[in-house]
Amino acid sequence: MSDIVLLDTTIASFLHPKKKDSDVRKLYDPDLKGKTLALSFQSVAELWGWAEEKNWGESSRRSLDAFVRKFLVIPYDYELAQVWARVMTASRKEGRKFESGDCWIAATAVHRKIPLITHDRDFNKRSIEGLNVVTHVKTF
Repeated sequence: MSDIVLLDTTIASFLHPKKKDSDVRKLYDPDLKGKTLALSFQSVAELWGWAEEKNWGESSRRSLDAFVRKFLVIPYDYELAQVWARVMTASRKEGRKFESGDCWIAATAVHRKIPLITHDRDFNKRSIEGLNVVTHVKTF
């Protein structure tokens, strides 16, 4: 599975054609090249949440649907729920807050044993067993 990488929702949004010239997107190009790009079911829900919140029209929703279908979508399963519980507990033990949605994304990466590519500081420098984070976010 080393050719599969999990994208967090922000990285997925950077890949939308409207953001093709983004400098931040370009930072991640070497990490994505030649890889199978995957999304957690949670990221799919978050992307659709944006469409709902912004009251997108039918054309934009069709475009989003076509965009999301380009990715390997990793669904929920029973074992993933168990991994989510372990990741959330490990996060609390290290004294760091983890939003439920971010925890589902991290748990998906841990469960599937694939790197998580993110541009979200909330994933940085966590001591969660099996979480392999790739990021170009500067930590302070």
